[in-house]
Amino acid sequence: MAIITTKRNTVYACEPLPDDSFVQICLGRPAGRNLLGTRGSDACQLAVKWAVGIADQMAQPITIMPISAAEFVAEHGGQLAKLDPEQRERLRRVAAASMLDVLRDCQDPKVRRDALSLLHEMRTIQ
Repeated sequence: MAIITTKRNTVYACEPLPDDSFVQICLGRPAGRNLLGTRGSDACQLAVKWAVGIADQMAQPITIMPISAAEFVAEHGGQLAKLDPEQRERLRRVAAASMLDVLRDCQDPKVRRDALSLLHEMRTIQ
């Protein structure tokens, strides 16, 4: 974990593990934190940069915590179940577009296979 000290505050930036797919940005320490937002793991460095830039304006430290897809679903799965059909369809389209971007742009064959598998499961492609 990188501990970045600013003039008045601290940013805790946890190192991502190989299976981490998301990064959570939290205000406060892990025991009593408030979630500010969740982004894809590719935004980890941007999240750290943002947190360092804003930390001195916050009353509590900022924690950048990478999480796996399973952890994300465990934490946010109830919110996903509350989506109405239109919201669910919009989310499905965003997910499909993201997987198509991975197929087009990613150089890692395993990641591309995983994206293709998800597209098949979503019945986006045959």
